[in-house]
Amino acid sequence: MTMIRAVIGATGLLCGGFWLVVNLISGSPQDAAVGVTPVLGGLMVLFWDRLRIRSPWVAPVAVAAGLAGAVAGLAVHRVSTGGMFAWIEYRGWPFEWLSRGGLGDDFDEARRIAEASGWSAEPLRLAVDVVLHSYTSLVLIVGLILLLRRLAPKVPDKTR
Repeated sequence: MTMIRAVIGATGLLCGGFWLVVNLISGSPQDAAVGVTPVLGGLMVLFWDRLRIRSPWVAPVAVAAGLAGAVAGLAVHRVSTGGMFAWIEYRGWPFEWLSRGGLGDDFDEARRIAEASGWSAEPLRLAVDVVLHSYTSLVLIVGLILLLRRLAPKVPDKTR
């Protein structure tokens, strides 16, 4: 096992396990999915040789799917109002990494100010989103490979 693969697998396993322990009593399906995904992905990376995955395209496809997942997460839109007329918009899933907001004398003015202001990106949350989507696609790809391998008809050994 290469050192890079060991570090990636162990990091995913430890971070996902930590997330599950910290959010143990939250009861949120999103928190459970955010914790379980890197645990499964980390285990798959650590046991790559034992799973006998020989496809050289799995890692690049998983990373590309991670980037695509972060971009697709921008479709999730949430607006928060509060205080004395604040309007804040968020985009991204599972972590909101793009936001803009504004304050005004009423909600309409706060909304106009927010829409006139630019979007602010949070690079750390974006990186976590890309990693989570990459782990999700890795789990799905490896799971599909293992399922197809299991369902493939067995070829009899003609050497006997």
